[in-house]
Amino acid sequence: MRVANTIYTRTLARAAEAQGSTQSLASLLRVPENTLLRWMSGRAQMPLQAFLKLMDVLAQHERNGADTTIEEGVNGEPLTARVGELLARCAKCDGTEFLPTSDNGRVRFTSELACRTCGERVTYGNLVAQLAKDALLHSRTVTAHRARRQAQVLKSSPKLRAPKEKPAGETSSLGEESGS
Repeated sequence: MRVANTIYTRTLARAAEAQGSTQSLASLLRVPENTLLRWMSGRAQMPLQAFLKLMDVLAQHERNGADTTIEEGVNGEPLTARVGELLARCAKCDGTEFLPTSDNGRVRFTSELACRTCGERVTYGNLVAQLAKDALLHSRTVTAHRARRQAQVLKSSPKLRAPKEKPAGETSSLGEESGS
């Protein structure tokens, strides 16, 4: 089975490692372990609230001294955070590239980054949390547009519309009363 490589799956893998097991992490997130495993493989979308809780857990592990490095070997190269087609953006200038403010080349959730364009500082965890929120809003917008398009297609094409039910008591072409 191939595991998707997304910010969600990488974060879940780090959290399971920090917690000691997937069973422990599932218990912490209050979800069945099978659900957690589907999230970890990228086969199911992790709810935003669970992801935000996960990030809080990892940040707490970091504050307690645990190494929960998400990105390694940045070496002065700009960092971008992505979910699908969406990129994390600077709140000040809308830039999409960030540089670690420390020179150790490791990015953790509590790491401070600076926007490459304007220098605005942000923690990696906050940047990723905002990206997750943006991804959820984007997903809801796409779903709403799809539903509207499908409704328009059904409205304009009589062949695709569902047959209407006959009211009770109406007779069919055979002279029988429907509903019996």
